[in-house]
Amino acid sequence: MLIKKNQAKIVDQGTKIIRKYTASDKQLEINHMILNGRTPEKKGTFLCETKLHFMVFVIKGKGKIFRGNEVFNVKEGDCIDVPPKTKFAAEGYDFEYITVESPAWYPEQAKIVDKDGNVL
Repeated sequence: MLIKKNQAKIVDQGTKIIRKYTASDKQLEINHMILNGRTPEKKGTFLCETKLHFMVFVIKGKGKIFRGNEVFNVKEGDCIDVPPKTKFAAEGYDFEYITVESPAWYPEQAKIVDKDGNVL
């Protein structure tokens, strides 16, 4: 299966634009993220993927990755592993990264949580 750039699904979340490339069996997904701000947008909030395991590979710029209770200053070429049920956020401007996700992302398993992991 070939997915061309113009066939990828585009998701505009305001501060983040996502270009999604999903395998036909939905067991794997690669996303190209372009970030100008923070994701999730509200400071002090985090995304928690309950079933999804993903890796973040920085392809342009520099920024911050919040993983669990750790904060990483990252730049082009850096990679971070984010296991399921781990709080995640990213900050940066003109900051681009690729995520490789297994299984493919679906909204029902994603939660927005506070710094203590409480679902908001």
